[in-house]
Amino acid sequence: MIIARAPFRVSFFGGGTDFPDHYRRHGGAVLAMAIDRHAYLTLHRLSPFFQYRFRASYSRTELVQRPEEFEHPLIRESLRCLGIREGLEIVHVADLPGRTGLGTSSAFTVALLHALHALRGDRVGPEDLAREAIEVERVRVGDEGGHQDQYVAAYGGLVRIDFGPGDAVRVRPVGLGARAIGELESRLMLFYLGREESAQAILAEQRRRGHRNRATLRRLRGLVDEGEAALRAADWAAFGALLDEGWQLKRGLAAGISTPEIDEAYAAARAAGALGGKLLGAGGRGFLLVFAPPARHSAIRRRLVRLRFVPVRHQGEGSRVIFQSPEPPAE
Repeated sequence: MIIARAPFRVSFFGGGTDFPDHYRRHGGAVLAMAIDRHAYLTLHRLSPFFQYRFRASYSRTELVQRPEEFEHPLIRESLRCLGIREGLEIVHVADLPGRTGLGTSSAFTVALLHALHALRGDRVGPEDLAREAIEVERVRVGDEGGHQDQYVAAYGGLVRIDFGPGDAVRVRPVGLGARAIGELESRLMLFYLGREESAQAILAEQRRRGHRNRATLRRLRGLVDEGEAALRAADWAAFGALLDEGWQLKRGLAAGISTPEIDEAYAAARAAGALGGKLLGAGGRGFLLVFAPPARHSAIRRRLVRLRFVPVRHQGEGSRVIFQSPEPPAE
């Protein structure tokens, strides 16, 4: 048995500039942080006594004879990508729901690929895992979206990722000390909006409008530099103001990114003392990130009492195999 896990993430700045159609020509960057919530993938070899060769359990259960028969596209294409043909049971569990703007699909894919490599006896690093996950999600499955989630899930930590021009990707940890990380964590609040649905339509529109959004994307890219500088200086007021500016810009990238419910919740948080914030992910659903001084947290939670509060902390580790049992005797 093998168990691998990969972290979810919160993205602070630069979302949208990590779309390949944009960054290959103009360059892009993001500032993001892995959090202490994960996707877990368990693999167990199946003996030939079972009537099926593959079993996958996630929000439903699939029993199939060949990888190509899986309806779950990420499972199907991950198995095909690595050429896995032997019988397997695959089980997925997660700390938070999917399709909620936390990079959950990429964490799923990265953890699954990591477990499959361990099954084959491969040694694999975060760069390879991120690129393979992009191949599975964006190329083989054809899901819309950028390329930051796969890198954060694979590398973990608080990172700056620079994309392009061209295909080059550079991941650099933002080397804050433990005290500064703690101060950052103490100002983060996450609120669940209660909707789990695909953002593929919003992402597709955002990609189509890339040329019209170029000036906005340029400014979103610039916020990465300013946000990193504010972090290093522990200028929390500036960091919050930059988050607010980024959210106002992001709302104009495509229709449906915000909703009246989201706008109302964000305005209430600001009125209660939040310095800034943003909706995580492509838009329309998921989690609202609020950035506020610790002394204002109680007031903000009272104003957003209808939303579920989720405490989160920095996760320094990326994807890893957390358990691998000895191989059973050959039959």
